[in-house]
Amino acid sequence: MFIYIYINMAKLIAVSEEAYSRLTKLKGREKSFTTVILELTEKKKSDIMNFFGALEMKEREATALKARLKKERKTMFTG
Repeated sequence: MFIYIYINMAKLIAVSEEAYSRLTKLKGREKSFTTVILELTEKKKSDIMNFFGALEMKEREATALKARLKKERKTMFTG
């Protein structure tokens, strides 16, 4: 178990050797542990366009899926 202590640090945390090793690799010489932890825990907004083309299907499958969705929406909204 590694314990990282910094004199001006507000909190003290204990992490496993594996966690410390991973953080150290991510940190490198340029970053602080705080920076790495903040980067890893930052909420990131996903752009829907990042997923464009992720689902590959044949034209016939796409047409069948569209028809099924249309039918299910009609059932859901009209009862």
